[in-house]
Amino acid sequence: MDIRYTINLDCASGWDAGLPPVTVVQRKRQRTMRIRIKSQAIVVSGPSSVSRNRLLRFIKEKQDWIEKSFRRQQDRMERLESFRKQAHGTLLLRGVRKPISDFPVPGLCKPCLVEHDHAIVYRFNPLTQPDHHAPVPGSNLVSSFYRTLARRELQKRYLYWSERLPFRPSRLSIRNQRTKWGSCSSRGTISLNWRLVKCPAFIIDYIIIHELCHLRHFNHSRAFWATVKNYYPGIKEAKTWIRENSDEIFADF
Repeated sequence: MDIRYTINLDCASGWDAGLPPVTVVQRKRQRTMRIRIKSQAIVVSGPSSVSRNRLLRFIKEKQDWIEKSFRRQQDRMERLESFRKQAHGTLLLRGVRKPISDFPVPGLCKPCLVEHDHAIVYRFNPLTQPDHHAPVPGSNLVSSFYRTLARRELQKRYLYWSERLPFRPSRLSIRNQRTKWGSCSSRGTISLNWRLVKCPAFIIDYIIIHELCHLRHFNHSRAFWATVKNYYPGIKEAKTWIRENSDEIFADF
């Protein structure tokens, strides 16, 4: 059974006054001590056999790292909130934010999102809306819109590259991966995150090629990266874009 308790960081001992309390979790099967920094929490975990004093020393030893990491996390959340406000009334598609245009359709059974020219049209039944105000598409509708596009567009790019690279995947799976862009299983299944449809074409191509190359090198060795570079020379540019934009892509707004 896990042991869980909270430690309040003492400002008098030199801790940043803005830090939240530390949640400590001790698990029987855990072998090492770890620290996770969240938006409103600091979680320290370790083996149940470790004494409370040893955990306190561990936290103190990592004080500088904890404070810097928490400040970075707060800056990240503030930046995302700014992005969220700027993105209101739009959806990110193929690397470009497109406005959502409201289009009332009396008698429509279910609301839907449809891509049209330079905008995304939100069709809804005005008779079902209070005061006939145009509603905001719900998260489920937005997710469904993206997933439908992903199944079509990612499949097309996947087939394009799988026919040109000398690797033979078994099948493609479009998934809801919370932190990964894609993956390759030992059985040859390539999985792609539906959120890739938010990205420009060169990122989609990079991720697909990256995963296909894992069919030859099931690791991230020098040989693997040499293989990727052989088919996709712009690795550095792709990694830079991913580093600068991944927070916004995975934030789902």
